Amino acid sequence: MAEENNLSQNQKIVEKYYIEVNPSGFRKFLHGLIGGLGWGVGITLGTSLFLLAIGYLVSQIDFVPILGQFLSDVVKSASTNLK
Repeated sequence: MAEENNLSQNQKIVEKYYIEVNPSGFRKFLHGLIGGLGWGVGITLGTSLFLLAIGYLVSQIDFVPILGQFLSDVVKSASTNLK
């Protein structure tokens, strides 16, 4: 009997941790707001770091003047074709 009572008590303790109590609407809103702000800040910082790394790598490579010359030729060609 004592063992059965002990099992029942242990089962209640386990169920206590697995049963999710529905939070109030305000708590859901607050949780969603904080999660959204965290996601937004994370995306912003991650994108900034990624673009910073790409910009640094491009600045170390000497093909930027070649790319600039190519774009200049494209613009000149397009402007002469429009006339």
